[in-house]
Amino acid sequence: MRPSFSRDRSEISALERTIARGGSFFLLGHENPDGDCLGSMAGLYNLLSGRGKDVTMAVYEEIPRQFQLAADSMEEEPGLYSGAADLSSFDAVIALDCSDRKRLGPASGAVADLDPEETALINIDHHEDNTHFGGINLVVEEAAATGEIIFDLARNWNWTIPLNSARPLALAMLADTGFFRYSNTDRDVMKKVMELMDIGVDIYQINRDLYGRKDPRILKLTGRALSSLELAAEGKIAYMVLRNEDYTRTGTGPQDREGIVNYARDVEDVEAGLLFSEEDSGVKVSFRSNSYLSVNSIAAEFGGGGHPRAAGCRLEMEIEEAVEKVLAEVKKNV
Repeated sequence: MRPSFSRDRSEISALERTIARGGSFFLLGHENPDGDCLGSMAGLYNLLSGRGKDVTMAVYEEIPRQFQLAADSMEEEPGLYSGAADLSSFDAVIALDCSDRKRLGPASGAVADLDPEETALINIDHHEDNTHFGGINLVVEEAAATGEIIFDLARNWNWTIPLNSARPLALAMLADTGFFRYSNTDRDVMKKVMELMDIGVDIYQINRDLYGRKDPRILKLTGRALSSLELAAEGKIAYMVLRNEDYTRTGTGPQDREGIVNYARDVEDVEAGLLFSEEDSGVKVSFRSNSYLSVNSIAAEFGGGGHPRAAGCRLEMEIEEAVEKVLAEVKKNV
């Protein structure tokens, strides 16, 4: 178990009491959910349901194809969040893998309005820039993934992890470590995935879902992004641009850009890789770095956040202006 769990003992005790006493729970994650967000949500959903709790899980948009395993592990596929949902009718709302209440998107207002005397707000996350917006905040920065925190909680409380929780928790850890390729990989997370394999998880299947099944439309979208590749700062920065036209011509949407930014990061001698994605509500910027650049600090300058090696932000401006402003900031630091 990670050492920070001993530091967070009071939060873990409060969380355990809230779950033991509560009968109904509403699970939420961040906008544009990734494998860790969806995997930790589905894993906790099945753990709580298996203990007789009434659990509801909602997302804000269609689940990306490569993360469908998370939804497939549940008896009922999660519904789309509706502003009509009365969060105050639940004993607790649990936000997973979300560093800031604002990242809860359409649910952020309802969450802000919760009466802590009636509905507990629980924040479980591993982002170092988490704002501790919950009444209970279990933020374990050393964890490779939020799914790893859920795994540790289950082990800490002597809960049996069934296969329908093991699969999405493995997805969470494998997705956020890039299948053990990223710098957040350590012996602990590898051992935990091995334990999940002992339960029956097929990591080859997860690998196929994440990296081995390419929709032709997404391949075409990736090609359009690669054709826009540019270098800056004497080759230390690589960036790509996706416009609305690219999504339209390939029959894809912004949810299909997952992982494309990594091609920019992986260019030889590059420290920072960026992807600028035009959307109806502005521009989404994805940041990745290789060794020394803390991209979450740069993203924070634009109202975003994330991890030192992977972060993002959303800007309400034209894409040309976004490219100019963000590149200028990255060049100062690279």
